[in-house]
Amino acid sequence: MDTDVAYHHQSHNLLRSPSSAYAHTPPQAPVADHARLRYLSTIPLNYPRSQQPVYNAHPRQNFKASLQNSSYPYDARPNVDEHMLRRKTPNGTLAAGYDGRPVEWASRRPANKHFVMPASNTTGDAICQPHARHEEYDKQVTLPWNVDQPNRLFHDRQAAQRAPSSENHWQHDMVTQAKPYPAPGLDSVLYQGSPSNLHGPYASGQQIPMVMQPMWPPCVGITSLNHPGPYGPYWPNGAFVPYRPAPVRDPRFQTPLDDLVHHNMTQDQRQQNRRTGSNVQYPSHRYPPEKVLPQLPQRTSFQSQNTQNNHNFRTSKHGADPYEGDPISYQDINNDNCLLNGRVLGPDATLPEPYKLLGMSSKHGSLLKTQMDQGQSPTGNAVYAIQILSQLCQQSGWRWTDGMLLGGCLAYGLGDYTKAFKWYSKVLSCDPNNVEAISNLAATLLSLDHRQEAEEYWLRSVKLRPSYFEAVEHLVGMYCEDHRGREAVQLIQFVEHSLEALSEQENEFASEKSTSPSIANTKSSRSVYRSEEPLYDCRSISGPISGSSGYSIPSSDNGRMLSLIHGKGNMLYALGDNAGAAKAFETAILIGSGQRHLGIRSLIGRILSVFAKRTGSYGPWSNNAADEPILLMPEDALETSKLVFLPYGNLPGLEDVPTNMARRAGISIVSNSLLSLAKIYQDGMSSSGATATGPRATSGVKEILALYYLSLSLQPSPSTANNVGILLASVQQPAMSKASPRLVQGLTPGVVPGSGIQLALAYYQYGLNLDSRHAHLYTNLGSLFKDIGQLGSAIKMYEQAVQCDGSFDIALANLANAVKDQGRISDAIHYYRRAVKANPDFAEAVCGLANALNSVCNWHGRGGVTGLSPRRDRWHVDEKGMLYDGQASTHPSGWIERVVAIVDTQLSQGEGWGRGVLQSIEPERFLRELRLSHSLELTKTMQDWAGKPWEGARVVRLIERATKRLGWQSYRNKYVHRRSNQVFDRTRPQLPAALAVPTAPTVLPFHTFTCPLSAKQIRKISQRNGLRISCSTLRAAWLPRQIYEPPPPPRPHLNVGYVSSDFNNHPLAHLMQSVFGFHDDRRVNAICYATTASDGSVHRGQIEREAPTFHDASSWPIDRLVDQIVADKIHILINLNGYTRGAKNEVFAARPAPVQMSFMGFAGTLGAEWCDYLLADRIAIPPQTLRPFRQNVDLIDQMSDGNNDDDQNHWIYGENVIFTRDTFFCCDHRQSAPDAHEPELSWAEEQKRRWRMRKELFPSLPDDTVILGNFNQLYKIEPTTFRTWLRILARTPKAVLWLLRFPDLGETNLRETAMLWVGAEVASRVIFTDVAPKHQHISRARICDIFLDTPECNAHTTAADVLWSGTPLLTFPRYEYKMCSRMAASILSGALPKGPEGDAARRDLIVHSDEEYEERAVELATDLVYPSNNGKGWGRLMELRRLLYDSRWTSALFDTRRWVRDLEEAYELAWKRWVDGEGGDIWL
Repeated sequence: MDTDVAYHHQSHNLLRSPSSAYAHTPPQAPVADHARLRYLSTIPLNYPRSQQPVYNAHPRQNFKASLQNSSYPYDARPNVDEHMLRRKTPNGTLAAGYDGRPVEWASRRPANKHFVMPASNTTGDAICQPHARHEEYDKQVTLPWNVDQPNRLFHDRQAAQRAPSSENHWQHDMVTQAKPYPAPGLDSVLYQGSPSNLHGPYASGQQIPMVMQPMWPPCVGITSLNHPGPYGPYWPNGAFVPYRPAPVRDPRFQTPLDDLVHHNMTQDQRQQNRRTGSNVQYPSHRYPPEKVLPQLPQRTSFQSQNTQNNHNFRTSKHGADPYEGDPISYQDINNDNCLLNGRVLGPDATLPEPYKLLGMSSKHGSLLKTQMDQGQSPTGNAVYAIQILSQLCQQSGWRWTDGMLLGGCLAYGLGDYTKAFKWYSKVLSCDPNNVEAISNLAATLLSLDHRQEAEEYWLRSVKLRPSYFEAVEHLVGMYCEDHRGREAVQLIQFVEHSLEALSEQENEFASEKSTSPSIANTKSSRSVYRSEEPLYDCRSISGPISGSSGYSIPSSDNGRMLSLIHGKGNMLYALGDNAGAAKAFETAILIGSGQRHLGIRSLIGRILSVFAKRTGSYGPWSNNAADEPILLMPEDALETSKLVFLPYGNLPGLEDVPTNMARRAGISIVSNSLLSLAKIYQDGMSSSGATATGPRATSGVKEILALYYLSLSLQPSPSTANNVGILLASVQQPAMSKASPRLVQGLTPGVVPGSGIQLALAYYQYGLNLDSRHAHLYTNLGSLFKDIGQLGSAIKMYEQAVQCDGSFDIALANLANAVKDQGRISDAIHYYRRAVKANPDFAEAVCGLANALNSVCNWHGRGGVTGLSPRRDRWHVDEKGMLYDGQASTHPSGWIERVVAIVDTQLSQGEGWGRGVLQSIEPERFLRELRLSHSLELTKTMQDWAGKPWEGARVVRLIERATKRLGWQSYRNKYVHRRSNQVFDRTRPQLPAALAVPTAPTVLPFHTFTCPLSAKQIRKISQRNGLRISCSTLRAAWLPRQIYEPPPPPRPHLNVGYVSSDFNNHPLAHLMQSVFGFHDDRRVNAICYATTASDGSVHRGQIEREAPTFHDASSWPIDRLVDQIVADKIHILINLNGYTRGAKNEVFAARPAPVQMSFMGFAGTLGAEWCDYLLADRIAIPPQTLRPFRQNVDLIDQMSDGNNDDDQNHWIYGENVIFTRDTFFCCDHRQSAPDAHEPELSWAEEQKRRWRMRKELFPSLPDDTVILGNFNQLYKIEPTTFRTWLRILARTPKAVLWLLRFPDLGETNLRETAMLWVGAEVASRVIFTDVAPKHQHISRARICDIFLDTPECNAHTTAADVLWSGTPLLTFPRYEYKMCSRMAASILSGALPKGPEGDAARRDLIVHSDEEYEERAVELATDLVYPSNNGKGWGRLMELRRLLYDSRWTSALFDTRRWVRDLEEAYELAWKRWVDGEGGDIWL
């Protein structure tokens, strides 16, 4: 029960992974002259380079607030609670969020299995050099790591004013040689995020823990160059370069120069050209920029000018409007030399033709170079270049679009957005469909805060050319920044569909040379955009078309398409559409692998087949879900890509990507997509909180492992190793034939050789070798150690995780749980507080802290819950520890109120789990598959369920009831009607594919015992836990396709199986150790299944010895235990755990026995369809707390029982109840108590023995002292009860209150509280002793004069111990609906004799209010008198003591054989009712 979070798996996620700074960085070495001007155009000059924003991975924001401010309609918001896997712990539950980032229970999707982390190195941001040689892309530079910068790259003028003035700062302080592409072990995935300006559940502002990296950056600059780098503005180390303007048309989409010149000629000119062969006599508005302007000289630093504000540029003469003439005349140009295209031209040199056409000579160009060399800064050079461009464009008649594009880029770089706007507008005035200008204009408008207009221009650009990735990427980025993730997804889908349509007609379009062809008539009906104009002007695309990608793009652009589709997958995942995300990741994987036409199953089959050939353990690729997975050590898994993609492991789809860095980026995306897809499949087949739309892995673990192996081989990553480890930990069976020989080496104690657990340990270690500070690997490794019983090693791993990340809330909570298991409560509270401080909304930490504080009675700040009945949480405690009346308070407060609020929120959200599932199936077909009668009635009922709360829960219960009913029909056919069963008749009903495993509330059923909750809340908590166990089991790969064969009729006895983890030195074994041997073998054959190893205690020994059959199933997986139960032909299966530590409730959810019951382990409802009966009596379960409908037999019963109705708040028990004649509580003290085998003492002798023991234990107590006592664990004490006890002490001056240090820290807190509430005198009369061994504990209980029970959660085993000793017990069953608060009354009633004397004692000792409790205790204590020192007192307490002492040998409570006989009768009645198809409660 004290299991921890495992991240794969649900830390969803949650992960606070190492930051990856990324910004637009300068090159280290001087830039070649031919690229300098374009490079300068990419510099946001209002930012000094040293102060440009650094984007850190995983910005931390308040997702709750952003979601509230979102433009989403309510229904469109992702369900932020229904996808979270929580694992039970003693302090609430922890989200298996798999990646460590905070989970905000009230507003946020839970944690997913693991969050793929960005680059964990600190060296790495890359910069793209536009138009440079491809080798330029392989260079990386780095920036200082922790730089706190503004949100927008180009708008923070204050930052510009703070720019350093040193010229050498740029070259020497800022730029260092970067490390090469991150080495194996670093998670190099594409992650773009803005640190603070994005909010909501999308993209870079995303706070939803994801297995994938969010894709899109904020829109902060002009679109990329026509050659922006091999895969757009995204770099393999996470860098995003936002400003790379497009100064020229993409040559793939522009009309050749000759055609354009010819197009603008007159008929006579064309004829003249045909005669002379000349095509260069007329001006052209198309020409590569490097052939247009002289190059700027090399600069090594920014000068002080670059700190000027933008308005300075706009008011200077250098900022003149290009449309209104240039302020610099050509008469000022007088230099005789000009640098052009890297060579010096003399005064007589010949300029290229465009210069001549514009009226320039080499003299003019020479002057340009000279003036730019005369001490100008890069800013001045850029301004001067704009002036020259203005003159050239004017002389071209404003038809030279490349020059105008470049002028706009320079103006933008100078921060003069108004002038940039004019430049681009001028381009569009002569070329309305210039995609580059349209996109650049959009970026300019965005910088001017005209977002709507920017969106319109970007959308226009995308419509004109769907393959123009720069516009698509920036528009998607803006959508994500505005929390419009669905529109971003639709845009990407539109681009995909358009390019797919183009690919189908590639030959037709490739032959066209028109400047503006349209695809309005292509298959564009799938578009999400409606437009009156033609959708696209798609220019023909030159270059190779990638047949493997399936899109009409050059194969060199496959990397960019990968990035786009991968981003779509990220956003779909964030929106809760796991199926859509999986499809996107599949597409990305198949593009990279060159197998898009074959499908993902073909790739998986290929991976499995190569290992089948290598290991010889697999046959042909099969869909058999029962096939065991191939277990590989990490070093073997790293060979996967080389085996699949012969001979070197290169991805076929990326072969034409031009540079190494580009290919690395593509490989990174494919690896990440493999990891993401595997994780989604893992969610679908495991007990994680996958969404209702999430897909399932078709064949289970082996296919998921295949994807992980390939991902790891493409890019060794600690995150992938982490996920593989989590998955392998679930593979419990040894697989030596499929395992590497290395598996048998270096075994960890307690780990089976060749098992999945051993491999999981190997992968965790491998991941830590890649990244020794990976906090999540340490945390998962710790949880695995804890699962295999190595608590000390687990704590060390958790401590290491916390050392790596001191604010890692889940590691802190796990560490708190682990040290609490060691009894270090103070340390546990410390770690819980740290977890809550790190994330105040971490529900699991809040509830864990509350439970820990309550366990030691530290009530400072507890507060309380208001608006309740006087019986529930009456007295509250403030921050100073002072008591106040909750009935007088109108506002709830404190940490207990937070816990109750968490419960309310989670239960409310849980009602929507599975909503819409009936829309994904046809009710008629579904019912036919269940082979059900009454189909019309059932169909109508199912239609009524659709769209309403608890829809998913009702469907699951229907399937479970159908399974149970099919088992009954199978039995009747075979053994009653003597008909043969066909295999089809026993086919197990299946969960709809759309139903995933739901989450359980943070507060566990066991913790409802001491939490002030209503009947409805407690019922729903149990129902949610039962539902989760049901779904998890029904999804298990080991569950057979047919229902289990029912056992034959009893001949002569019923086979009754008892499943428990407590057949050791545990209260349950103390109470039931003789039961299994007491069974009459003519009626019952008892078979015990112990799910924990023997502790060597006498209790375990007796059970093993006396039970007719005893199985030590401690090392068995669930499926083996279930199979053994079926093989043993069990008729009735008993759950002796319920919702307690060590429970194996999945066994019962698999329905291996026809009748299943629960008792003695858990004092409450299980709320599950897999529990048919509870054993109780009228005191423990009052009939008025039962659900009104009691039949529980067929499907009609299930559909009308109101089990999930919300309009009934009073009932809590949906199970049928077997009501016993006497107390239902079993007690073995007559056989096993310390004095059970001693000669029976007379009453006088008993008094002497008692007094002697009192003097030995409390020698200093005066003889007339009355000892009030309670021996429960201190967590059962709450403020109202402790207040009552102190008031009793204050009113009985001769009384003391005897408590146990259970635990030690509670003594200090209770003493301090008593001092605050009643002062020193009364507080001094609260005394503590240590907890005693069991036999001594029972013996010394007789010293106490009266046992004051805890009304919130009664004494259970302790009550039986006290009553066996003869000590009277005063109890108050505070709640009708809490069995745990009524147990002592039931036990006490069974200990008293029948008849008037016993009835009078019951009236004295069972009270009905807190006030009566106080008055009765004072009355009985003051009535007791000890006249002498021999212990012979008088008063009502002495009378009650003698009555209990004399009755213990005859009372029903201690008559174990009587209890067993009644139980056997109950078994027989329950079995008969099952065979006859009857339901209802059983009254013995």
